[in-house]
Amino acid sequence: MSHAPIQLCFLFTPLRVMATKTFNDRASSVSDKPPPYDPISTSVSVDSRASVLSRIREIVSSPDFTLSSVAPIITSCAATLRAAEFSNLIQEPNIEDHTVLYWTIINNRREALWEFTKFISKFSPACSSDLHLACMIVNDHDLFMQLKLGDNDGSLRRMLSCLEANCSLDDLQVHEGHGMGENYFFAHFVFRMFQKRLRIRQKLAVEFVAQGRIWVLRFCMESKGSWCVQYGLSEPSLPVYPNTKLAIQAHSRPPCSSCATQRPLLLDLTYLGEPMVPEGLLHHYIGIEPKKSLIAVEHQLDDWLMNVDPPYVDCDGTLIAGLTVTIK
Repeated sequence: MSHAPIQLCFLFTPLRVMATKTFNDRASSVSDKPPPYDPISTSVSVDSRASVLSRIREIVSSPDFTLSSVAPIITSCAATLRAAEFSNLIQEPNIEDHTVLYWTIINNRREALWEFTKFISKFSPACSSDLHLACMIVNDHDLFMQLKLGDNDGSLRRMLSCLEANCSLDDLQVHEGHGMGENYFFAHFVFRMFQKRLRIRQKLAVEFVAQGRIWVLRFCMESKGSWCVQYGLSEPSLPVYPNTKLAIQAHSRPPCSSCATQRPLLLDLTYLGEPMVPEGLLHHYIGIEPKKSLIAVEHQLDDWLMNVDPPYVDCDGTLIAGLTVTIK
């Protein structure tokens, strides 16, 4: 099988009847006085918020804090404020310009992290960004996945009837260290409903943490109408010079099949000479010239992704791939 050459993405970047009342024009005058202001009530609210934040700071930063007291204290703090106010408080950068959740990760207070998340229905964009940064700093891919920070298909997953709490369309494991070399990692991907998701959205992307950075692997249709696979960095990762190979596993054919099982599809995604940077962060690096910075490495794929019986997607619609990266 022949493959198109690597393309590079550079930065240029029942009805109820209600009784009616006569409208009183004078009663609706814009000159009416506003409701009375209650300074005592406002002061109490501010004091309560400050008190709660003080207790929370102790939980995430005190070196001798007792773990058994975490849940009761957090529950008590939550009961002090309105639900929405407490949820907002722990997602705002109130402690050294970062969120409470950020510090639970940095200071390894996982019990507190999971207790706090019980009071959050959905992470705010600012909080999500802070969590991305924290997981990257501590290089914790498992936590990144548990927090569903790399899940870009949450709404689609629900529409595809994957409603169980632990149901995931993707399995993503990262292996690094343990004798594998300091600058080496291997990422293993299992994409379920692969074809269906591509046909619905024309793209499929996942993020993962490895080597102190956040990486992204993406299948999508490029502007010229060809399918391709891309990989690169997500913000706020630092620049890197990676040597990368992607292997897409061919699924096994049944014994009665007249077609032999194909070999894995091996793609060399290495590009030598230019640093890879996250899109949007180039201006932070004065020494890197814009025309010599690499946002992503791209490899064109044949149209087998949309075939009825593609060699690399099994009968359940699952595609399995592995990404091997060595950092120079």
